[in-house]
Amino acid sequence: MLILLLLFASLSFGIGIDEAMRTALEKSPQIKALEEEIKVFEGMERSALAFPNPEVRFESGFLTTDEDGKPKGRSLYLIEFNQPVPLWNVRGKSRNVVLKEKEAFENAVESQKRAILGDVYRSFYNSLYLKEIARIWEENYETAKEVERFVRKAYELGEVTQLELLRAKREMDLARVQYKVALSEYRASLKELSRLIGAEVDEVEGDLRTYPSLREVDVESLPTVVSIKKGIERVERQIELEKALAKPQLSAGFVVEDADGDYYGVRGAITLDLPLFYRRQGEILQNVALRKALKRRLEAELLRVKRRLESVRIRIETLEGELRKLEEEVIPRAREELALALRSYTNRVITLLELSDVRRRYYELLINRAELILSIHETYSEFIEIGGWKR
Repeated sequence: MLILLLLFASLSFGIGIDEAMRTALEKSPQIKALEEEIKVFEGMERSALAFPNPEVRFESGFLTTDEDGKPKGRSLYLIEFNQPVPLWNVRGKSRNVVLKEKEAFENAVESQKRAILGDVYRSFYNSLYLKEIARIWEENYETAKEVERFVRKAYELGEVTQLELLRAKREMDLARVQYKVALSEYRASLKELSRLIGAEVDEVEGDLRTYPSLREVDVESLPTVVSIKKGIERVERQIELEKALAKPQLSAGFVVEDADGDYYGVRGAITLDLPLFYRRQGEILQNVALRKALKRRLEAELLRVKRRLESVRIRIETLEGELRKLEEEVIPRAREELALALRSYTNRVITLLELSDVRRRYYELLINRAELILSIHETYSEFIEIGGWKR
């Protein structure tokens, strides 16, 4: 039995928000896929630094001539070797392009990681919210059972009608259904959370009413912004590379000839690719236009993240104000009203219908509070997508 319990504990576990985030970073298939994509640049960097392969040409033939009116033949052999020689630091410039592209991609990946962590945070607190809703409906169910037991005793003593007993039973059954539905929705939400973090989650732990406070964010250092900046630098390095490629390109080699021993020769050769008619102006113009576009995109991204951060801050402050009002004023009064209604009903001052209405309004207020807190968490998840996760 102990072995089975240990096995079950290893397959499923309850987690808090910190562990959920840490597990997502370690095991999320989406994040692992992004990290694997970065390794592509290892091959690209090696390709950029690779020395060009040489060219070898071999020729063989037969030549006939007439000497003293008699045909005479001999075999000819030729071997030509040619090696392109990169000048103007072309290989180093190619590597610089790859490195800047890698840095831009790494920041883009970091931005996508933050978006995934935002989804994890949102999913976690959605599960915690549904757990709280299930707890509220369970409390409502327990209250309905107490009322039903009281009505049943009163009916047995002949103090209430059968109609009132049936109404109490119906409200108890309805409360039970609400609790069971809420519990099933909570269990279903754990499956989505498990998918996001890449591990089976059996339970979530934490206080729904606790949420991180907003912190100051340097928008210039945000991954989405830095990714565009590195993209601009990559284009600038590409322009430098194109200018280097527009200069004369050198190849060096030699030729060996042999004609059946009658003739043997070795010649050296230098080949220059002279850019007389085309100096890669098209490629340079393309990259200049791309650099201008990226600068405009950078301006737009800075404006977007600033406005989004302001929006998040305003919405959270508004939600916090509504939550304080609900917790400090509305819910305490509703709790006192419910306690008074329960006492009043036992003393036959109010009817079961009036008690049910008071009870319904009280638990609806608790659900409204949970929804407000969930809205704060959902808004904070947008902040995580922008500024990242820190505790």
